[in-house]
Amino acid sequence: MSISYDELKNNILSEEDLRGFIHGSSRNPKEPGWTIIKYVVRSGDTIDDLSSRFAIPRSLILGLNALSPAATIKRGQVLLLPEPCA
Repeated sequence: MSISYDELKNNILSEEDLRGFIHGSSRNPKEPGWTIIKYVVRSGDTIDDLSSRFAIPRSLILGLNALSPAATIKRGQVLLLPEPCA
């Protein structure tokens, strides 16, 4: 599954969050693109840990997975995470 810049901007992230994510990746910000991967939550994972480990804004993880800011995740739960396209 791929998602475009416009889909992220219009449906999931604020413009500020999206700019930060683009400029934090190694890709050329003029040609952003991501693949959405499925990640199976492991014991001990938290949203903040995943955000840090994969350099993904917390708000993006919450938005992609329709989670509230107070949400907790459980082992075995499947989350959608963006990965820069190669």
